[in-house]
Amino acid sequence: MHGAMGWIVRGLALLAGALAVITPLFFLAAALGTKYGLWDWRMGFGTLTRQIGPNLLWASVLVGAAALVALTLTALLARRDRPGAGGFIAAIAAIAVGAAGLGYALHVREQAAGVPPIHDIATNTANPPEFSPVMIAARGPDANSVDYFSKTDPRSGRALAEVQAEAYPDIRPIRLSADPETAHAAAVDVAREMGWTLSPEPANGTVFEATAETFWFGFRDDVVVRIGEEGEGSVVDARSVSRVGMSDLGANAARLREFERRLRERLGEPRTG
Repeated sequence: MHGAMGWIVRGLALLAGALAVITPLFFLAAALGTKYGLWDWRMGFGTLTRQIGPNLLWASVLVGAAALVALTLTALLARRDRPGAGGFIAAIAAIAVGAAGLGYALHVREQAAGVPPIHDIATNTANPPEFSPVMIAARGPDANSVDYFSKTDPRSGRALAEVQAEAYPDIRPIRLSADPETAHAAAVDVAREMGWTLSPEPANGTVFEATAETFWFGFRDDVVVRIGEEGEGSVVDARSVSRVGMSDLGANAARLREFERRLRERLGEPRTG
């Protein structure tokens, strides 16, 4: 490849290769930088990931495609110094990285559209477990409110309990044949098994609190679990609330489902009804 055209083709291939490497590293830095406190979640998730990120993904796709076309034409038309495999690999890698990222972004958007934009889920919506002052203080002054009954769906304005019942009808009180003491011990074990960080406040046999943290971005959701006596058995109520953000993309409901599944499995009690 000679002349200006050769320089353009090589430049596109090099840029495509750089984007194939830089793009995933950019998202990795945005997520882990947020997790480890280099910047807050608004910068890492909002500005870097949601605003700048899509532009970088599109650039990767478009530059990769331009490089692939230029390399292919050069390979077909050039009489000598045809491009090697490295340029093609770089172009295809850039397209793959950008397309994969855009595809994932579309998946997340569809997921968000399929669930209500809420972030406070409780098994008992009439009498949700309450967080202690210690946990409320740990959440920080900028965290989402834990006042369950003041919350509404921002899209419809309907009460949180009504919206949750419609979106997650399977989230309900966990009724067990085990006595409260046994249920409490099993619930604490399950919380640890799920990787939650239990509150340093000692459990009182009725209520305990914990925090779940995501690997990416380090988003924290707080959980409170309440165990009560019901007949000859017990009833376990749990509540999971995101510290930040409007929609949890169904994460808190999924957490409570998994908690119930593991709790019943540990106690050998199938779900009924």
